Amino acid sequence: MALCPICQQPLPDTPVRFCPNCGAEFAQSPPPPENAAPGPPPFEAGGALPPTLPGGPSAVPWDERERLGTVNALVETTRQVLTAPGAFFRSMPSAGGIGSPLLYAVIVGWLGLIVASLYQAVFRSLMGSPFSTLGDRPEVTALVGWVEGWAGFVMQVALGGIFVVIGVFVGAGILHLFLLLLGGARSGFETTVRVVCFAQATSVVFLVPFCGQLVAGIWTLVLYIIGLAAAHRIGHGKAAAATLLPIALLCCCCVGLAALFAGALASIVGHTTR
Repeated sequence: MALCPICQQPLPDTPVRFCPNCGAEFAQSPPPPENAAPGPPPFEAGGALPPTLPGGPSAVPWDERERLGTVNALVETTRQVLTAPGAFFRSMPSAGGIGSPLLYAVIVGWLGLIVASLYQAVFRSLMGSPFSTLGDRPEVTALVGWVEGWAGFVMQVALGGIFVVIGVFVGAGILHLFLLLLGGARSGFETTVRVVCFAQATSVVFLVPFCGQLVAGIWTLVLYIIGLAAAHRIGHGKAAAATLLPIALLCCCCVGLAALFAGALASIVGHTTR
């Protein structure tokens, strides 16, 4: 009896392209056993995705935290996302609820925000505020430094989880919208939310001071491309377009607004000098 290489569960006797337990896609359908009756035709590219069947262990360690333990499941899921994202997102169930993935995103993303805010607060305490030269009163300078540093840290501790949830749904909504526009949304919105949630694994890179946030941001975009391609069963080019086009449009809007502001400022200066 053939076993799935991802979840190690028995496969049907008839040839299949996707594991019915974890949804993993095989490079090619396993050969049928001897004397087996002919099975259904193999999956064809462009067709509907196979449904995720309930029951059986999940290929995502985070979904098995009752068996593995919360800490072990958190560490193993993060390790798989960061070291083998293609295999992880291919084996990730495309349905089953967003509560569990969202909980993972909140825990990892919240910890990352707290660490980044702590670094920022310490940096402001040691280096001072860039606005400290705007006033001569030391108490005002101290207040500005505290607001920029430790007040932000307290806010992230208190509200960081809410910020993560908002960021997940806003990011997933934008990605799924562009997938729809590009014809790449072969699964529902829940699948995109799951990809965005588990891509929050890059928040652990916030532990690296100074460059951690920049590296995590770039790495997150890479995980979006890999995750969307694997979860929606589309090409990496279409997934990259859905990920990068919103950023390109945002940059164009910022450049346009800057040019408009510069033109208005130049017009005002020209009128005042006459």
